[in-house]
Amino acid sequence: MRLFIKAGGRDKLISRAKDGGGFQTVEVLATNNFELAVAEPERKYWVELYPSWYTQILKVDAFESGCLMGLIMQAEGGARLTLEGVWKQLVALKKAAEVTKEILPGGMVRIRDRDGNVITRAPLPYEVEGN
Repeated sequence: MRLFIKAGGRDKLISRAKDGGGFQTVEVLATNNFELAVAEPERKYWVELYPSWYTQILKVDAFESGCLMGLIMQAEGGARLTLEGVWKQLVALKKAAEVTKEILPGGMVRIRDRDGNVITRAPLPYEVEGN
């Protein structure tokens, strides 16, 4: 779904709000196919709101997914909050894949999923500090 506002209307709405004025009527359009919904000559009057707010699909394997989870866990607070939606998806994938983690003698970590994929690696700092 894409959201558009008629050009000029957005500027009027903002200027009226700054002046403490009353209400302003604005034309808004929500559509999946802007090119079909609006005739060619009229398109120049419409501005897309949040043009970069669309979903992208990222393909990762189990190892890359685990690395991404580790990076998010180590990220600073603001970056971690920004990536919260990605984190939730990764946790759901991990649960669905029935991932198990065990600490091996010598401190290495062995991670397995239900398909038999095995990763053995050194523990990350958060894994050593109490997990």
